[in-house]
Amino acid sequence: MIAIVGTDGSTDCTGTLVGPHTVLTAAHCQIGPDNYASYRVFFGADVAGDGTSIDLSDARVHPQFDPTTFAHDLALLTIAQAGPAQPIPIDPRVPDGSLVDQSFRAVGFGMTAAGAGDEGRKRVGTAAVSAVGDLDFTTKASPSQPCVGDSGGPALFDVQGATYITGVVSHGDTNCTDHAVYARIDVGLDTFVEPYLAETAPGTAKPGDRCLYAEQCTGSTCVGAADDSRIMYCAPSCGGGASCPAGMVCTSVDGGGQQCRYPLPTPGAMGAPCASDGDCRFGVCTEKSVCSQRCMPAGDDCPAGFACTNLSGIEFYCMAVPAPEPGETSSCSLSSVPVPRGELAYALVVYGAVAGLLAVRRPRRRG
Repeated sequence: MIAIVGTDGSTDCTGTLVGPHTVLTAAHCQIGPDNYASYRVFFGADVAGDGTSIDLSDARVHPQFDPTTFAHDLALLTIAQAGPAQPIPIDPRVPDGSLVDQSFRAVGFGMTAAGAGDEGRKRVGTAAVSAVGDLDFTTKASPSQPCVGDSGGPALFDVQGATYITGVVSHGDTNCTDHAVYARIDVGLDTFVEPYLAETAPGTAKPGDRCLYAEQCTGSTCVGAADDSRIMYCAPSCGGGASCPAGMVCTSVDGGGQQCRYPLPTPGAMGAPCASDGDCRFGVCTEKSVCSQRCMPAGDDCPAGFACTNLSGIEFYCMAVPAPEPGETSSCSLSSVPVPRGELAYALVVYGAVAGLLAVRRPRRRG
């Protein structure tokens, strides 16, 4: 069992290692393909103490997750190194009425009570099933109850001498005293969990494919793209008659030798050509058919070599700055962007409001 920690050091959720590189948690923890790089997982007893922290390299939310009803509240995370613990197997049973009144172990890094502010330590307690639904099961304190920070934590059942994870903390009452609801894993096992485990298993990435960790590449090395280290792909050796996959070129690398690398911009990186948002690893495919991310016209949130550019209306994106001609100097400022005064003022107001909202720390999730 692990804590899911934000870049600000907050304990946001709990998860369970279900494969050497795979963590199962709750979808409502809001960790997905666009923001997983802002989180890490922690193996240990207390996030403030000794333990092992590992970066995330991917996240997948159940495609049918409904944030208004918490239906299909499941998410899967890939970690960049194998976890320093044995994965917990998933319960092969289908929960039914026979589960009612059965006790199980609840594990989480959340608070001991609503508003207690003591999250960050791993705690284990006992609860009991009170009802079983089509997508989840409800539990009662016996005497323990999940609370804020326990979201995504496991319901561990002992079956014939073995321990299985049967559900993950989804939601419950505000005071963390009356009940908790766990998302059933079995309803998403065949369509979500197992396909993801198979897709991201060791040895499944071919030369040129995206990779999530070193062991996923076959006959090649998992490397980070030079223009975005969050984008990793399998780079095989080349030279001496060995050819590269389509779209890659044989390149000399630091330390000697040659590898097949993608020329810049790397496919999926900012500035790369695209036909749809799916072609962009982060951000979106703009009307200029290049991958980019939104920016604030008065800010400096674009990486080096890119400038916040008005494409249409109040749409501002980071776009590549053309290289200056020999003998020319390059200058880029907001005044060089051709935007009508009234439209720019409106854009600044809108982006100022958005920035203010983003600066407010999102509410803590609970289980």
